[in-house]
Amino acid sequence: MKISRSKSIFAIISGILCSVTTVSYAQSLSLESAMSIMNKENSLLKAMEKQEEMHDFQWKAMKGLRSPSVKAFGLGVYTDRSLGLDFNGLKNGIGSFMHLPNPDVLGNWSIDFNKRDMAMGGVMLTWPIFTGGKINAAVNAGRIESEIGKKDLENTQNKLITELVQRYYLVKLAEKALVVRTDVLKGMEKHLNDAIKLEENGMIAPVQRMAADVAVSEAKREFEAATKDASLARLALANTMEVDEVTDDLITEFFIAPNLESLDYYQNSAVNNYPELQKLVLQKQLAEEGVKVKKSAYYPTIVAFGQSILVHNNPISGLDLLYNNNKPWTIGIGVSYTLFEGFKNKNEIRAAKAMKQSVELFEEKANADIKMLIAKLYQDIEKQEEQITNLSTQEALATEFLRVRNKAFIEGFATSTEVVDAELALSIVKLKKLQAHFDYVTNLATLFEFAGLSNEFIQYTK
Repeated sequence: MKISRSKSIFAIISGILCSVTTVSYAQSLSLESAMSIMNKENSLLKAMEKQEEMHDFQWKAMKGLRSPSVKAFGLGVYTDRSLGLDFNGLKNGIGSFMHLPNPDVLGNWSIDFNKRDMAMGGVMLTWPIFTGGKINAAVNAGRIESEIGKKDLENTQNKLITELVQRYYLVKLAEKALVVRTDVLKGMEKHLNDAIKLEENGMIAPVQRMAADVAVSEAKREFEAATKDASLARLALANTMEVDEVTDDLITEFFIAPNLESLDYYQNSAVNNYPELQKLVLQKQLAEEGVKVKKSAYYPTIVAFGQSILVHNNPISGLDLLYNNNKPWTIGIGVSYTLFEGFKNKNEIRAAKAMKQSVELFEEKANADIKMLIAKLYQDIEKQEEQITNLSTQEALATEFLRVRNKAFIEGFATSTEVVDAELALSIVKLKKLQAHFDYVTNLATLFEFAGLSNEFIQYTK
């Protein structure tokens, strides 16, 4: 009797062998140790850490908007003529009024304000005093962006923990399945040897020995496929850890969590801790700051300023009078206010409010979706725990049934097909049990990810 392979326990392995790595770890490896290596080597995690660092520095840069800006400046100008005022005409009129025979005795009444080539240097200071809340909103937005960066990093960490759990236990599943296939192959080979002896003694028909031959052939095919799957599973684990290869035993076994919290606990935890939901909360706050920025346009902008020309090459100009007479600074306050922009600002405020409302609706939908997903995962975990218990009972029964069939075959009371069927039935139960164990731990890891509790998963493996 041939059976089709039940739901492939290896279908999860696909499209995952894409990185080139440089480190090899050859030792007994616990899940906790694998997680430590992944945190050290995984390039995606390093990239997200750098992004979080970038957002933090951007926020610090935004804080500088509150501080005064001091700049040094220099200027060089060359004109085709000097600038000034010529009052010699007035002088001549006064000379005539005074009946002076030669008005030139009054001197030259022409004043030059600058030379044709001018150069100067100094410092300039500007300091925003009031911007209608624009600077505060910008600084707050920078802080929120920094918090979003942290949530992105946390989300990546949690996803990688789930991926590591899946691939670590995929190796366990594949290698335990290989043990099952090995046992089946050994059992079929033993059965074939028994069949050959019985055929030689004329106790069974050749067709029964042929059935045993077919069973061995099928067992070899399944064994070879399981060997390849186990090898591929290790490559997938190495890919997540970003090491060259993982060669030694994985010592963290499948488990059943003894004391899971209630469904409500994980649903509430998701609302409070799941990074993607927390990002929506932060994006809503960011939208609120966007509204404040747009509303600030309804207020005037007030800026204090100061300027000093410290050096210049024009001693005959007004500059010399201004800046060499114990008054080195020109200071003042500037005010600007936009009177009309074609309702641009009004529509921008409406757009910012619509963005905020959109984020609120996304948040509401996401909360409902996450709660539903957690409820499904929680129920699946309960079903898998029940299935493991049930399959353990079935395994004990199938083991005894195979023993009885083998004994009956030797004594001539059972056919070869019945022995093969019993051997395959036992292997199916064992593989289903392994699959249930794998589904249990991976669903538990996924549950913890969506509840924002991925870092707590490792305590259940000890």
